[in-house]
Amino acid sequence: MSTVQEVVVPAREGRGVYVAAGQHLDIVDVEGHQVGDLIAWFRNDPTEYLSPTHTVSCNASIVLKTGSQLFSNRRNPVFTILRDDVERHDIIVPCCDHERFKRDYDLDDHDHCLANLFQARDLLGEDLELQGETAWNVFMHNRVTEDGQVVTDPAAHDAGSTITLLAHQDLVVLLSACPQDLTPCNDFNPTSMLMRVWDA
Repeated sequence: MSTVQEVVVPAREGRGVYVAAGQHLDIVDVEGHQVGDLIAWFRNDPTEYLSPTHTVSCNASIVLKTGSQLFSNRRNPVFTILRDDVERHDIIVPCCDHERFKRDYDLDDHDHCLANLFQARDLLGEDLELQGETAWNVFMHNRVTEDGQVVTDPAAHDAGSTITLLAHQDLVVLLSACPQDLTPCNDFNPTSMLMRVWDA
């Protein structure tokens, strides 16, 4: 393993990295019980991007685990999961945004993942317009009940929990260390994350 880059994502903030085809990307929960919202798009064609809905369709499943692939809006492979210490993720709910906190909690100024992802984009010097429904909620312990309810359980994974992704394309990848502190998704205590890009 040869590390190319390590980027700390501070609690309640966003950061980004460039990942080349064939490289590995680790997403690490540094302190435990933390969710990250991830957006990725093709460097040579930003109109093609990681699509949660197409991933569900291609896999015929909302479950992601070791060996699963994530797909683009044109049904091309974006990542393969090579290692997954958690194997619980949400791929059906968009990332939190200003409207979520205003609608559900009557809060106008709460931190949210969409703003964090814009922060990450700007720090990289990119200019793609971002949409919350293209985010994948890494390590988020959502589940769908028999009657169709989406329930958020406390994130139960420990410090150092890691998912390793093999990139199939040259990608721009953004990650938000989710700032949600009003549901159990981060155990009501948002903390930092880490992105590590490496060559096998």
